[in-house]
Amino acid sequence: MKALWLAAAILLTSNLALASTRICVSVQQRSWYKTTPAAPASAAPGQAAPAVEGPAPEAPSVKVIAPTPFAAQVQAQAEADAQAQAESAASTAAQTDDVAAKPRAKKHEIDPHRYLERMLEYEISHEPGFSAVKAQCQQQLSVELYPLDHGWTVFARYSGTEREEKVDRAELDEFAELAQRIAFSLLRSRPITHTITRENVLRSDSEVNLRTINGTSHLVFGMGTQARLARLATAQGAAEPAAVETRILTPVSVQLGYRRKLRAWGLDAFTRLNLGTENTGVHHNDLGGHVDYQWSLLAGLHFLHYLDAPGINSFYFGGGAAFELAFFGAIRPIEGRSRDSRDSLVGGGLNIDVLAGYEFLRASSVHFFGQIELNAPTYLVKTENDSGAINTYMPSALAQIGIIF
Repeated sequence: MKALWLAAAILLTSNLALASTRICVSVQQRSWYKTTPAAPASAAPGQAAPAVEGPAPEAPSVKVIAPTPFAAQVQAQAEADAQAQAESAASTAAQTDDVAAKPRAKKHEIDPHRYLERMLEYEISHEPGFSAVKAQCQQQLSVELYPLDHGWTVFARYSGTEREEKVDRAELDEFAELAQRIAFSLLRSRPITHTITRENVLRSDSEVNLRTINGTSHLVFGMGTQARLARLATAQGAAEPAAVETRILTPVSVQLGYRRKLRAWGLDAFTRLNLGTENTGVHHNDLGGHVDYQWSLLAGLHFLHYLDAPGINSFYFGGGAAFELAFFGAIRPIEGRSRDSRDSLVGGGLNIDVLAGYEFLRASSVHFFGQIELNAPTYLVKTENDSGAINTYMPSALAQIGIIF
């Protein structure tokens, strides 16, 4: 019975081994530096000069004059002195070579491609369903290292998925993490940027200096008018109590902001002042309670998209949000009036905005725009004091024109 179990275990183990994909790993060092063709070597002393193809040039005719005995002695002495100087220089050079310190070879210098190859074999063998082998491989995982001033650019390709991944820069001390990410990325067919964990981050994953696209910056000044819908306490007559009615308010609007344009996109950061244009006299509401919109202050951000970014004129649309504080005035009852006949009521919150506009004469540094905007508050204006109360939702629409410079 034990022999049967042992045979079954051996058979199961062999089947699992056969089920693993056998992968051969190769790592090669490449170069993308330009090679300069070598200059033709000159003939060494004592060697014949290389033969030159083609007809030999005719030897010029030279008239030989026999040297005098004195001239022959001078020439012989000069040759002897030259030979002695050459021998002395050669001896000095030899002594210098012997004395000069030669660079020592590093005792444990690492071969980068062997190091990375072994790390990859380890990682592949620890991936379920794969094994790294030296022969009889079913697939190939090949890596190319291209040297940089510091580190290498790495290209890795796996024949099983025909996937190739690149790492812009990796240094020798990062090869263990690099091998882990390459193996997981290629064997599981995932982008190498999606294999980052807290334990295998490379230096190239953290960009220190990012290049940015420069846009154009403008100041924006706009003017317009709003239409605001609200249910407010409204005077019914001097001797009648105020009643809540739906009213359309039409404050004027003044806006100052900053617009940043980047190709087809834009960003508006702005402040806006709305001034109420309607005010009921206190003698029309002796009992008090009537509420008037006085003014409001907004600060917001809008994101824009231009339909014709390079054009001289372009429509744009966008949206954003603005925080608003709105101030109201409630008429006091006649018996409570002194120097001031109104009490202030304050409400506010976040508005969600959508807008559309048109910019024209955009080729000039000073150009113009017209804009329509819809504002939807995310809150109710709900406040009260001894003179009156407000409980209303107050959406609005804005039309404005302005200058961009």
